Amino acid sequence: MNIKEIKELVEVFDKSTSSSLEIKQDGLEFKITKGAPVASETTPVAAAPVVQSTVVTENPAPVEEPAGEKVLAPLVGVFYAAPSPEEAAYVQVGDHVKAGQILCLIEAMKMMSEITAPCDGVIKQIYAKNQDVVGFEDPLFLIGD
Repeated sequence: MNIKEIKELVEVFDKSTSSSLEIKQDGLEFKITKGAPVASETTPVAAAPVVQSTVVTENPAPVEEPAGEKVLAPLVGVFYAAPSPEEAAYVQVGDHVKAGQILCLIEAMKMMSEITAPCDGVIKQIYAKNQDVVGFEDPLFLIGD
């Protein structure tokens, strides 16, 4: 990954609603986290009390995810649920899809990549929101029977 690609990812990340981005590629580890804005010297800031709470549960019930095949992001980029802002999403939870059907787009370095269904089935879950920055192999969809 070169400097230009990193700068483009930072720009996309900055415009997104995501709070962190982590990329591991070819021995390079790149992590960005958005935080609260830093106050300038001229801006008075009152110290806010910090409240911590801990919830302890004896035996937490495991969260069961519906059975099915996860569709993972094949690249890092911006997730788009629809072909344009004016159009409806390609798929929604409960939709029946066929293998090869377009599920979403991922934009990386000004290139749009169509992500297609690997199998026939029903969309059980959509993990990403429109215009989220997704990482390599982040889950995008769950397709089941």
